[in-house]
Amino acid sequence: MRTIQVNALILSTLFFFNSLCFAQAYKVETLSGSVGGEVLFTESKLSATNKTGRGFTLKGEYVFAGHASATISSGYYFMPGKDVLNIQTVPISAIPAKAGVRYYFGSFYGTGEAGAIFFMGNNSRTGFLYSFGLGDKFKLGRNVFDIGLRHEGWSTADNSRGIIGLRVACEFALNLKQNSRMIGL
Repeated sequence: MRTIQVNALILSTLFFFNSLCFAQAYKVETLSGSVGGEVLFTESKLSATNKTGRGFTLKGEYVFAGHASATISSGYYFMPGKDVLNIQTVPISAIPAKAGVRYYFGSFYGTGEAGAIFFMGNNSRTGFLYSFGLGDKFKLGRNVFDIGLRHEGWSTADNSRGIIGLRVACEFALNLKQNSRMIGL
């Protein structure tokens, strides 16, 4: 129930910011990067053994069409273990590596990504990762921010798990064509 309430709050926040923004995606052939913090809400199986986590990500985005872009990202996730029947479960430390696409509806976008997740520590292994979500870009002063909400699934040989990720990032230009500004702002 808590996950549904958190998701509803986050989605309503995204729609609120979208109603304040009327920007289009960056111009074609522009490249941008972003650095963001993550809150990682564990889903069903994972919530039995791990607490809500945190992380950070770096993302690159190349606009190849009027409203579509390609993305690559990586970062670091950490989710502490829970005390289950007086036994401390193993925390999760992982590095995601993803590539995907975004499609813009103004500043609001839908996204899909796939890649690999590399678990570290005593529980090290590699798994398949997929995610899909929604997000919004908005401008405060001269800065562009990206807030996104996604479902992310992890699949390894012995298990499949999932999270709901909330990412808030600061975005910056990586080439001269866009001049650090979104069209229309």
